[in-house]
Amino acid sequence: MSILYLNGEYVEDTAPLIDHHDSGFTTGIGIFDSMLTVEGKPIHLQDHLERINHDTKTVIGLTPDLNNFEAIIHTVLEKNHITSPHTRIRTTITGGIVDAPLKPVGNLTILIDIAPCTPPPKTPVKCAIITDFPRIVGCVLENCKRLDYSRSYAARRTAEIHGAEEAILINTEGNIACGATSNIFIEEDGALITPPLNDGVLAGVTRKNIMTEFNVRQESISIERLKNADKAYLTNSFIGLREVQLI
Repeated sequence: MSILYLNGEYVEDTAPLIDHHDSGFTTGIGIFDSMLTVEGKPIHLQDHLERINHDTKTVIGLTPDLNNFEAIIHTVLEKNHITSPHTRIRTTITGGIVDAPLKPVGNLTILIDIAPCTPPPKTPVKCAIITDFPRIVGCVLENCKRLDYSRSYAARRTAEIHGAEEAILINTEGNIACGATSNIFIEEDGALITPPLNDGVLAGVTRKNIMTEFNVRQESISIERLKNADKAYLTNSFIGLREVQLI
């Protein structure tokens, strides 16, 4: 049993919590965010809150009431008594219950839960470039962490068939976009390059912080450019910066 935050209350997960009419369940209208905590301390909490607010406004059209987000996170951590040094905080926000599919939403459903996680391996991640499920160039929804991960799911399953652990997705112009659950950087002559958001890229928190810390260039990356790069890396809140091994 674990304790979750749901619409202002802390509840046990021993019974169904989401109404079967919820638009996040029926039509996938919603967003989510995954944040790492280390020894009980949320990592880049303000950046995650800003993304949650941006993505909810962009995808659903409303801004969530999460002014006490940090206090909620600490309460969820305390109530679950998790001893693992690394934990994953997932925030899921949906359009709530609506009268009919694609009707304007009224009240958001906000769910925050927690689970232990392990540090990532330090070995390179085996990746395959998958061209069957391209991300859409110029679509602002691609920058948001939406509930619909069917494209990433299908791409990763295809990559696994070819013996890879992870998929690298292209976009509708045939250039590299990002990993199934990560952003991508390449290294050329000591410089880091990552695709711009307009290339159908997820606006990752770790991507943002790497770009702030280092002198990163935003340029479209062709498949051949990726293959010929000195190094390539995948990044997200849980793997940090992990080197890519293309297969």
